[in-house]
Amino acid sequence: MTRRKLILLLLLITLLATTAGSADAQFWKKKSKRHHSGQTEDQNRAQADSTQAPQSRHQRKTERKKEKKERKRLKHERKENKKIAAQEKKHPHPKVPKPVVIKKQEIKYPETQLKPRYRVDVLAQLYLDDFSKNGTTTYSDRIPDKALPGISFYEGLNIAADSLKKAGYNFDIYVHDVASAKESAEMLVKNGMLDTADLILGAVPAQDIPIVAEYAKKRQINFISALSASDGAVRNNEYFTMVQPSLKTQCQWIAADIAKKFPGMQVALLYRVSAPVDESAYNYLINDTSLKLSFKRMLCNTLPGKDSLASLLDTAKPNVVVIPVVDPLYADSLLKRLSRSFPAAHFEVYGMPSWNSISNLRKEGMYPNLSVNVTTPFNIDQSVGLGRYVARTYKNDYGGKAPEIVFRGFEAMFWYANLLKHYGTIFNTRYDDNAAAPFTRFEIAPQWDKDGSFLFNENKHVFLTRYEGGFYRIE
Repeated sequence: MTRRKLILLLLLITLLATTAGSADAQFWKKKSKRHHSGQTEDQNRAQADSTQAPQSRHQRKTERKKEKKERKRLKHERKENKKIAAQEKKHPHPKVPKPVVIKKQEIKYPETQLKPRYRVDVLAQLYLDDFSKNGTTTYSDRIPDKALPGISFYEGLNIAADSLKKAGYNFDIYVHDVASAKESAEMLVKNGMLDTADLILGAVPAQDIPIVAEYAKKRQINFISALSASDGAVRNNEYFTMVQPSLKTQCQWIAADIAKKFPGMQVALLYRVSAPVDESAYNYLINDTSLKLSFKRMLCNTLPGKDSLASLLDTAKPNVVVIPVVDPLYADSLLKRLSRSFPAAHFEVYGMPSWNSISNLRKEGMYPNLSVNVTTPFNIDQSVGLGRYVARTYKNDYGGKAPEIVFRGFEAMFWYANLLKHYGTIFNTRYDDNAAAPFTRFEIAPQWDKDGSFLFNENKHVFLTRYEGGFYRIE
């Protein structure tokens, strides 16, 4: 090899070595740069974070206190939970009983009997023995007051029977004077005088109701108490029906009406317990837990004075006053005391059904500052339809103006005769059909006690008579 070639070879080797070293240097330089760049970004980020949320010494101390407090709370909570678990294991909590759903007693009736002809037995206090002396019948122009309700009921029933006969209804009607010793409720039952009855309509006193009701249940004959507001303490008797709403029903209706018309208002309650019926009405009002009424009570066994009443009333605004006093005379005295003691005040008064007999309520100017609301079970319009027919027939047959009980006797006979004809002897499940009732849309419904035991059937339909300034309207 020549010297020149040798020199050229050495130069080439040197050049190649220099180029490779430069490439390696560039690689490591880039790698080192990337690593260095990453470190700088982390440092920059940390620096930025510390710049954005700097923490003072006080803040760090506060944070440590919070953490310590939280750890302490959690420790205490775990300790308490362990203690509670140990106590429950030692003394387990009794199981909370489920709410008791009271199941109402089922009412079962036998199959009804449809007949071509029905027998209706009517029980009323006629006092016919008072019209005879030494076996001889005597007549008087004046009927004794005690006999008027029974006789009026019979007269209305008789008018209904005549109209039904003309319409082709086939009924045999037997009337019994339960005021007579020979036809008392006990004697009728004892002697089997009601055994063939298909229906018993009774205008009987409260003491006779349980006797007849027990017999009716035994014989599976419907017994309708048409005039009395007493249930006679009858229980578990599906054959006993009260057409007249009970005093309890009417007191509950009053409470519901007040709750609806005067929500949240305190109600003044003037009551007395010296008469058993008044005490009962008072208890019906205050023991009705279905309504939240707030009462301000005043015992009025004697007539209260003006100062006593003033402590109970707010004479600067209208007052709602309930007076569960059945005696019309004593109730009238309370109304006068209210009206005359506070002539500038207005009173919204609620009273008992017997108040409809207070004549002063129909006298203009007698109670100028009172609006008196009285429940009533019936609303008989004598100016139209069957009301006019009964009024005209009574005047022609008996003379004079027919009293209310005449219309009630007519309605009882007319409606129940239609129930018998259309549904037979056991019509109890069709009480919703009141289309044939001439004056009242009866709402006969089963009644149960608080334990769900069946009591009897009762009409729950109640009207309200409102007296103002001597005038009245029925709602």
